Amino acid sequence: MGKVYLSHTPGGRPIAIKVIRPEVAGDPEFRRRFRQEVQAAERVQGLYTAPVIDSDTDGPQPWLATAYVPGPSLHSAIRDHGPLPLPAAARVLAGIAEALQAIHGAGVIHRDLKPSNVLLGTDGPRVIDFGIARAADTTALTRTGVTAGTPAFMAPEQATNGPVTPAADIFALGLIAAFMTTGTPPFGDSSSPAVLYRVVHEEPDLSGVPAALRELTARCLTKDPAGRPSPAQIIEASRPLTDGAPAPARGWLPPAVTAAIDHHAATATSVPAAFPTPPPAGFPAVGTAPPTHVPPGGAAPRGRRGGRNILLAAVAVLAVVAGVGIGVALVNDGGGDSDDAAGGDTSQTSTEPTPEPDPGQADEPDQEQDGTAPTDTTSDTPTDPPADPEPAVYEGVSIPDGHVISLYQDPPTPTRSELGPSYEGELGYYGANNISLDRSLVTSGDNTLALLRQDEAGSLDTCRSVTRYTDGFLDDEAPPGSEICLTTTAGDIALVTVREYAPIDSSSQYVTVDLTVWRGAAQTG
Repeated sequence: MGKVYLSHTPGGRPIAIKVIRPEVAGDPEFRRRFRQEVQAAERVQGLYTAPVIDSDTDGPQPWLATAYVPGPSLHSAIRDHGPLPLPAAARVLAGIAEALQAIHGAGVIHRDLKPSNVLLGTDGPRVIDFGIARAADTTALTRTGVTAGTPAFMAPEQATNGPVTPAADIFALGLIAAFMTTGTPPFGDSSSPAVLYRVVHEEPDLSGVPAALRELTARCLTKDPAGRPSPAQIIEASRPLTDGAPAPARGWLPPAVTAAIDHHAATATSVPAAFPTPPPAGFPAVGTAPPTHVPPGGAAPRGRRGGRNILLAAVAVLAVVAGVGIGVALVNDGGGDSDDAAGGDTSQTSTEPTPEPDPGQADEPDQEQDGTAPTDTTSDTPTDPPADPEPAVYEGVSIPDGHVISLYQDPPTPTRSELGPSYEGELGYYGANNISLDRSLVTSGDNTLALLRQDEAGSLDTCRSVTRYTDGFLDDEAPPGSEICLTTTAGDIALVTVREYAPIDSSSQYVTVDLTVWRGAAQTG
């Protein structure tokens, strides 16, 4: 649904800013719902949540600022370091349940609770992105038949478009309990319709869940919402499984996960200047304008909640895909949300303003060097449309971590990329410990990616017609076998077929893809 940036208040407090994608923000119904949900989310003040600090829901590019959580997502922690031991898993379970108490108490339903929306800190978990999925559910994308939510962590009533109550979040919590103790969602980890079918009609596979936690997990995963436990009951049932300590203290997580948290905390407080990219349009950039004069007894201009001017002492890209979940789950409006959306590795950017082009010159014709307008060489004589270009096929292209390829190259050859929002290249791969803690396929600038559904043929015509645009996918959103359409600003179109990701524990991180490239096809279609 957008991108997440790391910023700091003038006092140095790190905050995470989610910027809504323009194509989503342009939907009037989304705007209305987003405004309502943000207002409700501002009332959530739980210990295990990342509270909303400020927002602008009415500007040309809506955004939402929350407290920054210096830690990896639960998804990243499990993916990189394996399932949690029972005491740690019970603490996470109880912490999420306490967060749901605060969220539901404010009249909000999360609707997309999943491991990538749970961040781990030394003092417990933090739930992020609560309430925003309801706004995303109203976009044109979802109204055309894509279900809001993440299939592997979706309740049956969501999968069947039934009434959604707080009990849907309890079902998701049960799925998280199974995932963090086994490493696998109990109904499967793809975004395929088969997963949704199993969620609705089959019983979960809990064989790997520790026996002490299995009964509670099964109660959370009851098909009937009325039969699921309350957050308070989950907290009470989890307490005996936490080794009796009253509250999380340093050392409750496995050492490798604690080290990842320390790395995040160090990164947030010492971000190197690297990318001279201005903050997104619409943000007040501290230091780029003279102070506003305030008359005696008056108040300085403020944002809607009164804190807008706290934002952007510095901006750093946090994650390429940030998410609410849709279909493959609006989790990126066409397929992905950000793992570690309010925490992650960061790199600081300059906030110097970039001059905007003169809008009055936007539609002026090009001028020749002698100052005369170019000659109109068009003719009224009909001509046949140009033929589609022949495809060029490249099999087994491996893109290492931190590298990009460009379709104009023959063959496309990976090159090292400076990690940032404006890297040179058309298809990039970033693994853990780079911009995103998730492995992700990304594109840059105005290039677009679109994840094809299983019922869509991987062809040039399909890639020309599909409009579920985004700029990146996490590895769990685009597993091996997935087909992705890439359209570049140069007019090239490629069908990208994901073959394999390197094992997480491999010293060499890469993704292998097959490419079918139609050069210039976007201009001939």
